[in-house]
Amino acid sequence: MTGAAAAGLARGPLGASVAHPGPGAIVVTSSTPLWYLTRATGVVALVLLTIGMALGLLIAVRFEGRAWPRFITIGLHRNMSLLALAFTAAHVLTTITDNFVPIDLQDAFVPFISPYRPFWLGLGAIAFDLLIALTVTSLVRARLGHRSWRLVHWTAYLCWPVAVLHGLGTGTDTRTRWVLLVTIACVAAVACLLGWRLAQGWPAHLGVRVAGAIALVAALAAGGAWVVTGPLRPGWTGRLGLPAAGPSQLGRDTRGAAGHPGVFRPGHSRPAPAAASPAAPTRIPA
Repeated sequence: MTGAAAAGLARGPLGASVAHPGPGAIVVTSSTPLWYLTRATGVVALVLLTIGMALGLLIAVRFEGRAWPRFITIGLHRNMSLLALAFTAAHVLTTITDNFVPIDLQDAFVPFISPYRPFWLGLGAIAFDLLIALTVTSLVRARLGHRSWRLVHWTAYLCWPVAVLHGLGTGTDTRTRWVLLVTIACVAAVACLLGWRLAQGWPAHLGVRVAGAIALVAALAAGGAWVVTGPLRPGWTGRLGLPAAGPSQLGRDTRGAAGHPGVFRPGHSRPAPAAASPAAPTRIPA
C-alpha cells in the first residue's frame, strides 16, 4: 500500500487526488493559477496593510531622525496604503473570477451576504470597505478638514485586525508554516508599535493608557488561543464546509464539471457526476 492510500487518498480521473476524510464526505483536490493568485495577493495585501499601519503609528509617535525625516514616513505611508488597496482589489478580482465557489461582486462590499462562509468573507468585505474609505478620504483630505479626516482615519485601527481575522479564519494556508510566520510577524510588529504609542508621553492620561495596554494584551492572548484551538487544528476548513443550503442552491458553481464543490455532506442534494476536465479540475475551496 502506498503512502497516499494509507492516508486515505485515492487517485481519481486524470491523476487528481481524492481524499476520504470521513464517512459521507468526498474531497477532490487540485489547483489552478487563479487559485494560487488569489492566495498570493491576499498575503501580499496583508503585508502591505501592516506596513502602512506601522508607518501610520510611526507618524503618530512623531518618529524622525537625521537620516530619516518625517516626510519620508508620511510619503511611504500613503504609497503603502495605495499598494495595499491595489493588491486587495486584485485579491477580490481573482476570487470572483475564479468561480469555483459562489462569491459575487456584491459579496466583496456587502458583509455577511455570501452563501459561502459568510462570516469570514464578511470580515474581508468590512476590511475592504474600510480600506477604500481610508484611501479615498486621504486623497480628498484638503476638502474634508482635519477633524473629519482624523475621525475616519481612526478606523485604520479596526481595518487591520479585521483583515488579519479574515485571513486566518477563511484561508487554507493558515497552517502553512511560512504564511503563519508572516502573519505572526505582522501582528508582532503592530503590537510593538501600539505599545510604543501607548507608552509615549507617559504618565499623561494614565487611565486611558493602562486600559489600552490591558486591551492590547487581552486581544493578543484571546487571538492566540483562538488560532491554536481553531484555524491551526486539523480539519478547520473542512468544518467550515459548504453553506447549509446544499450544493443544489449554490448557483453557478454547482452546475458544471468545472465548478462543483469537492465536499459533500450527508443530507444535502448532490449534483450528478460529470466528466473530469484537465482545464478545470475540482479542488477544496479555501
